[in-house]
Amino acid sequence: MQLLLIKFHSTKSIDQATLESAIVTSKQKIGHFKMTEWDDVHKISSGKKVVVFLPDEDILLTSISIPSKNKKQLLQAVPYALEERLADDIEVLHFAIYAEKKDDLTHVAVINHQKMEQWLDLLRLHGIHPHYILPSLYSIPLKADSWTLINKQNRSYLRQDKWSGFSCDHSLLALFLNDELEKQTPEAIYYAGDETQYPTALKGIEKHLLNDANETNHDDIIEVLELNLLTGFSRGDSALFNFNWKPWRPAIILASLIAIIWLGMMSWQNHLLNKKLANIEAEIESVYKKTFPGSRIQNAPVQMSQKLKALQKDDSATSGSALQAIATVSPFFKKFPKIDLKEIRHQNHELLLVISAPNLTRLEAFKNSLIKKGALKVEIKASTTTADKVESTLIIKGVV
Repeated sequence: MQLLLIKFHSTKSIDQATLESAIVTSKQKIGHFKMTEWDDVHKISSGKKVVVFLPDEDILLTSISIPSKNKKQLLQAVPYALEERLADDIEVLHFAIYAEKKDDLTHVAVINHQKMEQWLDLLRLHGIHPHYILPSLYSIPLKADSWTLINKQNRSYLRQDKWSGFSCDHSLLALFLNDELEKQTPEAIYYAGDETQYPTALKGIEKHLLNDANETNHDDIIEVLELNLLTGFSRGDSALFNFNWKPWRPAIILASLIAIIWLGMMSWQNHLLNKKLANIEAEIESVYKKTFPGSRIQNAPVQMSQKLKALQKDDSATSGSALQAIATVSPFFKKFPKIDLKEIRHQNHELLLVISAPNLTRLEAFKNSLIKKGALKVEIKASTTTADKVESTLIIKGVV
């Protein structure tokens, strides 16, 4: 992975911020920050993951133990668990969290929401769209079981481990070191800066000199990308604007093609269903013609119902029952488009329907629907099953 690293120096005004940049890759792991102009950064940003390091004064780094690994629950609990440590109200702060599986600690980075927006506006103004935003401390090389201390421009930066560390005015370093040394003593100190400013409190610990205070390491940065301050940060349309869509273009194109194919298949299926429905309506008309020869057909189901009402006045219960059964059965062929009517007969005071279904399950569903919703007495007289269909004769004995 190619990373373009952009680091801002501490400044009272964001608009006047100066920046350094470096490029590291999975092959060229060691990089060196150097002063850079905005135009140059914009030119080299194409095709790279952009990691922005904000001044440590703008970000609170801490860890807290919460008995949960559910990220949603952690995001809800962390602000209130840290409320007493925070200078601002939690409503105006943005929290990024990461919990490693190997321990119970949740690592937290906190920034004022308005301050974050100001930095993003500055980056956007110069055409830079970051993928990750981290505290500047995480640009310092990480040394196993040791601390890295850099004194630069009257400011001290101490990285204690992958997630922990702090920066402060050099005059306050001794005070903070005493507190940290009471908690843990490192095996060694890696130092870059003026030798005359080396803290007295650290002189009893093995010391190694760093050749370059601006050195940074690809693998150390990859390790902490999970604590990305952009995660979950919302600022209107900028969330979409700042997202790098380029790597996703092939997937978007593929998804669009799949959607087009799916719409085409749905359209074709709808065409087939309409054709099936037209065939069923033609079969209903055919049944009506056989039952009432010579009649003019305008709307077969309605006419069937009207004929039924007229015939119900007749004393012949048998004829009425058969016609009523036909009228009741007809609409169910629309509800079950895969059921085909092959033949209809009336004999021995019973209505016989020869039908074809795709399988026994569909046949049973059709039969049960006639019984339950059509209120008919229905029996299956005989069935013939083949590889792709079932033919059966249903006996309709009349209305229940």
